[in-house]
Parts: sequence; C-alpha cells; structure tokens
Amino acid sequence: FCIKSASGKDPERQLLEVKSALRLSAYQITFMKVPPYAAINETVEAVKRILNKKFAGFVNAVSRKLVNFNCKESIEKIENRIERISTLYSFETWMVKRWETFYNDIENLLSGLNKTAPLYMRVNRIKIFPEDFMEMLRKKGIDYEKHHFLNDMVRVKGRVDIKSLPGYKDGYFYIQDPASYLSAYLLNPQEGELILDIAAAPGGKTTAIASLSNNRASIVAVDINEDRLRTLEDNIKRLSVKNVKIVKADITKSYGELESYFEKFGKILIDAPCSATGIIRRHPEGKWNKSLSLIKHNQKVQRKLIKSSFKLLKPGGILLYSVCSLEKEEGEDNIPIAR
Repeated sequence: FCIKSASGKDPERQLLEVKSALRLSAYQITFMKVPPYAAINETVEAVKRILNKKFAGFVNAVSRKLVNFNCKESIEKIENRIERISTLYSFETWMVKRWETFYNDIENLLSGLNKTAPLYMRVNRIKIFPEDFMEMLRKKGIDYEKHHFLNDMVRVKGRVDIKSLPGYKDGYFYIQDPASYLSAYLLNPQEGELILDIAAAPGGKTTAIASLSNNRASIVAVDINEDRLRTLEDNIKRLSVKNVKIVKADITKSYGELESYFEKFGKILIDAPCSATGIIRRHPEGKWNKSLSLIKHNQKVQRKLIKSSFKLLKPGGILLYSVCSLEKEEGEDNIPIAR
C-alpha cells in the first residue's frame, strides 16, 4: 500500500527483483532504525548489480518518496472501514469482513495476530518435575516465567537457541503453545486409560497425554502422513514416552488396524486439520494462503473425522475436538455433528 501510494504505480506489475527491492527499502524506512540513506543506497546498488541502472533509478526515486511519505495518514483516508482496517493491520479484506461477524473487538484480534509469538515449553513430567526444571533454568541464568494456570508450561524470554537449552537432548521439555497443550490437559488422561489421538503427528499432544498420565495410559496415535509419523516416533523416543502404538490410517476412508478397537476407547482427541487462522502470529504466511473454499473443504474433512471417531468411542466415553482456527465453520458449527 505504501509503495503504491507513494509511487502511484502498482508494485505487483513490476519485475520480481524490483518489487523485492522496493519492499526492502519500504520495510527498512518504515519499521527499522536503519538510516534512510543507507537503506536506499544498499538496495539501489543491489538492483544495479542484479538488473541495470534504469531499474536502479526507479527504485531510488520511489524509495526517496517513501522517506517523507506518511503511510498511516494515507491509510486513515481510506473511506471503507473494513478496507482501512485490513490495510492498517495487513490482512486480506475478506478475512477481516467475516471475522468482524464472529468477534467484537476486531482490531484487538488483528493486533494480537501481528505480535511475535512467545516461546513456551511444556515440561516433560516423565523425566523431570516443573519445579526442578525451572531451577535448572535459573541456575543457567535463563530468564523465564511460569504460565499463570498451566503448571507444566514455562515461557522462556528473549531469543534463545532451543537446542542449547538445558535438558533438550535429555527430553526434559517439548516446545508447545499453551493452547495446544490445553486440549490434552482438558482431556484429563488417567493411568490405565485407553486413549486415541487422531491426527497425532508430530506428537505434541500424544506426548502431553503420556506426561499427564505419568506414562501409564495406553495411547494409539493415528496420522496419515508418513514423514510426520517419523517425527512423532522421534519425539516419543526423545521424551521417553511408553505405551504408544503408532498407526498410519485415514479413518474417514478405512479403519485398517483400528477395526479391532470399535467402541474400545474411553477418550478420543481429534486435533483436526484446519485453516490454522488462529496461529497466524506463528505462521504469518497464513494471511495470504487461505480461502473460503479451503475452510469449506476443511469442514467436510472435520465432520467425517468426528463421525468416524464415534465408532471407536466406547459408550459414555469422551471425544474432545480441537482446532487452531478462528473460523466458526471449523469450530462451533461442527458441534451438532458430535450430537
């Protein structure tokens, strides 16, 4: 928006190299502490080397306009409110328009999705107690804070190399968002229970279930992706998780090995495939690769998973459905299927 407004030309119609150069200049001038002359000079010199002086001159001229261009003021002049908000927070208009029908404070939501996500770790109780792990962090001089109600979750402050943290190789922790862990926590897994984890890979929830049940629940972990199942297997080994049977299957098409488990599972967790709009702050490319057709497609898959899961749930058992999506079609609208 800033480039187009300052130059009067649509950057999308420029060569990829020119478009990339303009974005580099605009970002540095608008958001960084790089002196404008340095940002412009380095970018222009790069364009000269990659293309030629003609394109470098264009990048130079537009970049100089950006120096004194008040982008926010231009955005405020956009008459259409949804378009204005979408531009200000850098989201697609169709997304913002539909989210406003779901959520009251749309600007707070968009602002939150633009923030850098914190680094949380789930302490692996199979190996160490949370108090002992936090003491280990303290001794190493690592700044951290305990989650305000999830005792196993610890936030590490600042930038850190995860593999350098104490206990990584020993499987003392697993990198996981509190919201992701919450689904396993709400399942309330107990020792001796037979539990099914659907769409289990790469293993965050499977290993959380094991940790919460003192490694004494019997878990069947199902996924359709072979590569992700290998990652699941690696995580199970690193965290010393026991009593997990890994099954490759798409239960919406065939139960395969799971046919012998009809009406056997006391608890089932479905971490369903979804549009993942709720974790855009971790995957900002999600702003631009979603569509309404994708959401509709996901809903069909999710409903098939829910229906298929009931054959595996014993009478009176618990089925917990979880998605990292903001879309009602993938969340609340699927509740009637479960009933």
